Amino acid sequence: MYDKLITSALLAKNKYESIPPDTRRKTWTAIFVIIFLIIFKNKIAAAIRRMMHRDVEKIDVDQSNLSFERGEYFSMCSTLESAMNGTGTQEDSIYDVMMRLRTQDDWNHLQQCFGTRKKDGGTFFADLTGDLKSWLADDLDGGELQEVRDILRQNGITY
Repeated sequence: MYDKLITSALLAKNKYESIPPDTRRKTWTAIFVIIFLIIFKNKIAAAIRRMMHRDVEKIDVDQSNLSFERGEYFSMCSTLESAMNGTGTQEDSIYDVMMRLRTQDDWNHLQQCFGTRKKDGGTFFADLTGDLKSWLADDLDGGELQEVRDILRQNGITY
């Protein structure tokens, strides 16, 4: 058995040495890149997410044009998070919150208050980290998202 092991190792060594050095170098580079991606995939994904999401803190809001007290916006954010977090979506709760908004500044301030949050995708879907628009796009189908846009448009609000 020991002889077979040595024979197999020598055969593998000869095969490896028969590969041109340039091809070996490319193969080792590819292996290194794959290992690097596996080890740092979460950090890379987070960096890409940060690049893709706009900074909701930079949205312009005229504080004098808000319809509600500051705490009310956070209450609406909690309602939206509860309606969309986990498995299933409570579309009526989302529509109710959107119907309450009266001005563009209400919508912008709601997005700021919501900020960027991590969403539990539930049993069958991956988690999502994103702003309010990302959450809405993830949870609502095309018709439901259009319904949100229509509700906002009725009050002159641009989605």
